Amino acid sequence: MKGIKELLEISLEIRDSIRTYISETIDYGEVIVRRERDVTRKIDMFAEKALEKALAGRNLCARIISEELGDHVFPKGDDPKFTLIFDPIDGSTNAILGIPFFCSSIAYSPKIDCVTFDDIRASVVATIYGKTYYAVKGENAFADGKKLPRKIKGKTKQVFSIYTYGANLIPEGLIKFQKEAKNVVVRVLGSIAAEICLVAEGVIDAVIDVRGLINGYDIAGASLILKEAGGVITDIRSKELEDEEAGRTQNISLIAALEPEMYNKIQDMVV
Repeated sequence: MKGIKELLEISLEIRDSIRTYISETIDYGEVIVRRERDVTRKIDMFAEKALEKALAGRNLCARIISEELGDHVFPKGDDPKFTLIFDPIDGSTNAILGIPFFCSSIAYSPKIDCVTFDDIRASVVATIYGKTYYAVKGENAFADGKKLPRKIKGKTKQVFSIYTYGANLIPEGLIKFQKEAKNVVVRVLGSIAAEICLVAEGVIDAVIDVRGLINGYDIAGASLILKEAGGVITDIRSKELEDEEAGRTQNISLIAALEPEMYNKIQDMVV
């Protein structure tokens, strides 16, 4: 892997392939595998194969940790030189409904074994609507070449993404906040990686997810982007993710915020 430039090229190839596939395929949302809490659709597997095609075209061998195919090496039987943590379609329900808010996420680490969040060196989140977020560890975060966060003109209300539906337990402080908060907008957009990138950009003030459904591949790419923009992301008990093995992180709730003061405010709500 030649760095962020090549990772961006691969991500944009995947996005272009997905766009073409959607435009040319009627049944791209068809379910082909059912699991306890999720499903795999044709579009998910297409995106997985698009990554493999991009790697094959560059004669690259990687350990891939992905939502649909799990932990594997491509090409099979070869010697991987790096690890990619890949979420082919983050926001697949949006994708199959025709709602243009979903993304593909890739995080890169030069390590092969026991890859923690701290071992991630670069990442790209490519949204279907066209914006591309990326970061290199220690070198800031960007959206379409512009450093994050950005100055936002005309924003008069705080904006939160709050995922509570289906949660076994919703913190009382969070319920009270949603009932009593004034001059606040709540948006649940359906793509956690893209929403974390919007936090990094300064568009959304915070993402809160108390459902206990987030896995490492969901947030590996976006978490680096947020941290490089100066933000904070932890599980709901304020535990840092850095030492967690990204491929084994499962079923967590999270808080993501750009400003420390906002993070602390949310932390007080959910304890």
